Amino acid sequence: MLHPIRKILLCMLLIIVCCTVHSYAQKPAKHSLSKFQIGTELQWYPAGWISGIVSNFFISPKHIINVRAAFNIADRYNWSGLNDDERGTGYGGSIGYRYKLKAKKSSIFIGTRGDLFRTKINWRNKLNTPQETSGSTIIIVYQPSLETGYWFLSKNKKWSFVAAGGIGQEVNIKTIGKAVGQGGMWLLSCSVYYNL
Repeated sequence: MLHPIRKILLCMLLIIVCCTVHSYAQKPAKHSLSKFQIGTELQWYPAGWISGIVSNFFISPKHIINVRAAFNIADRYNWSGLNDDERGTGYGGSIGYRYKLKAKKSSIFIGTRGDLFRTKINWRNKLNTPQETSGSTIIIVYQPSLETGYWFLSKNKKWSFVAAGGIGQEVNIKTIGKAVGQGGMWLLSCSVYYNL
């Protein structure tokens, strides 16, 4: 029996493979977009911020593989239910798939992404009392998410701007130290890309 995380990873991989096969089965279409873009992304979620460098690889004009290297700043307050205060930083990356409804124009898109972060969480309990305790925990977090948004193309089609929103889940797949929070989240992001 497959572990739930492995099932999610397998499903994401199958989606990407199916879309890739589908795009190669179609007749090649001429389009003015580059096959490769590089840019930056800022993403907000209720317990923190993620910022990083992003690349887009166009399998076809509508099918895009998205890769990100990112830094995560977490401020979970007391939302986890396990500690009175959780804050930390981490680094990691992601791979995702996006589908644009229109190839050569500004367009709505849908997508999925899987992030993996190594994060150090500093936690505190019984704040401002003689019994206050504190410590730190290292976690490896897997964060699958679904997203939708709008892809804006500049007039010369050299630049792209993306505004997106989505839902995701933080899953602590490895914990070194005291248990810390995990759970559902919603996400808002903005990105800018340049065609190479």
